Amino acid sequence: MSNTYVGIDVHKKLCVYTELDPSGNVLRRGKFGNNISEVSDFASRIGSGTHIVVEPVLNYEWLLDQIEPYSKSVHVAAPYKVRIIAESKSKTDKYDSRVLADLLRTNYLPESWLPPRDLRSLRMIIRQRYHFVKMLVSLKNRVRHLLFLYGADLKASDVSSASARREISRLLLPDVSLMSVYQCLEEIDRLKETIGGLNEYLEAASEGIEAVSLLRTIHGMGLIWSITIYAEVGDISRFRSAKAFSSYTGLVPTVRSSGESVYRGGITHLGSKPLWHALVEVSLHVCRKSPSLNRLYNRVLYRSNVQKARVAVARKLSVIIYHMLKNSEPYRAETV
Repeated sequence: MSNTYVGIDVHKKLCVYTELDPSGNVLRRGKFGNNISEVSDFASRIGSGTHIVVEPVLNYEWLLDQIEPYSKSVHVAAPYKVRIIAESKSKTDKYDSRVLADLLRTNYLPESWLPPRDLRSLRMIIRQRYHFVKMLVSLKNRVRHLLFLYGADLKASDVSSASARREISRLLLPDVSLMSVYQCLEEIDRLKETIGGLNEYLEAASEGIEAVSLLRTIHGMGLIWSITIYAEVGDISRFRSAKAFSSYTGLVPTVRSSGESVYRGGITHLGSKPLWHALVEVSLHVCRKSPSLNRLYNRVLYRSNVQKARVAVARKLSVIIYHMLKNSEPYRAETV
């Protein structure tokens, strides 16, 4: 059977597809629902010589898992690069699916890496934990806000600690406000228990992973941050350079240049949020044991602010991590 090329434009409820032959002629167009029954029906009608391409949006990983056994190959387009190549004044779902198929057919498709299933499962747990941690922080901020409304200021740094709860019990607050505070504290306790269970799962999952062991040699790099970086990065060899890896983390500045004018803005934030957060959080810990990173931190802090100084260290740390994982070498602490 001759090769055919199918581009799928994925939406929440519908997927629009276009199938091309090797010469670029449209063989068929159509749409199917983004649900298990209609995706399975579409997959059963795919020929064994079909190459599939989608953009990494919504539930594309699940979609490709259903289609892959029936097709010759599956591909993921790099969304930002495709957007530049396929920019058009007349943009429709049919056009987008046609462009994806055509780029794959002509071997001009800028591809994005598709992680293996076991790594995707680990990412799911990492991102679930990250979501719960954000909820936990939000609830703690809510407690402080409720107390602030009545002029209360806790001495305890952690509003859910035993000392903070003793302080709260001595405050003269309205019954409704006090009820709201204790409701938040109950939710915080439940979230802490859930996060603790996820931590145990991640600790067991990290056993035997060389990259996690290497990352933990960095001062201040705990288990959770190490396995987060491993899960979000995957195979380090897919990056051609340390600069490319830093760009993937979203820690590099945006650059706009025209003629002799060059504008450098804030960081791109295009990378994974758990990865970005892990690198920034660990940056201050690394500074305490690294004279060169400490000098970098203070140099940026002198001319800017704490946030930019931490990002600068995190970006430098991403370069260090790239070479560690690339060469399978542990972190070497500086002697001076």
